[in-house]
Amino acid sequence: MLTLVAVAVLAVASIAIAARSGEEEKKPNNGADLTAIKCPLEPTGATSDGGEPEYRPAKDAFDTAELIGLKLADARKKASAKGCDIVVSVKDGTGQPVPIELNPKLIYVYTENDAVTQIEGVGGGI
Repeated sequence: MLTLVAVAVLAVASIAIAARSGEEEKKPNNGADLTAIKCPLEPTGATSDGGEPEYRPAKDAFDTAELIGLKLADARKKASAKGCDIVVSVKDGTGQPVPIELNPKLIYVYTENDAVTQIEGVGGGI
């Protein structure tokens, strides 16, 4: 009998938790997307422990995720409007030669069938 009561209580608790689980997702997110990869970048004036300059998104930077799904030519036009260039680092599954210099205006992308499928990063360098 005690086992039946415990199972019933656990079932009711599980249903209550399941019913509430979507409430947190409905709240609007007013914060910045910390995962966004933006271009162009600008120097912060600080350097890392290794002596390399640190960068942050410029005030007019755009989220490079906007390029995903665009044909490469259209993506280049969109990036160029913000002062950025595109380098294809993986084309149709094959790695491509890329510059090794740090350039805060270069967007590294993957493409399939001449369309941008992934943003690898901005800036480059080794």
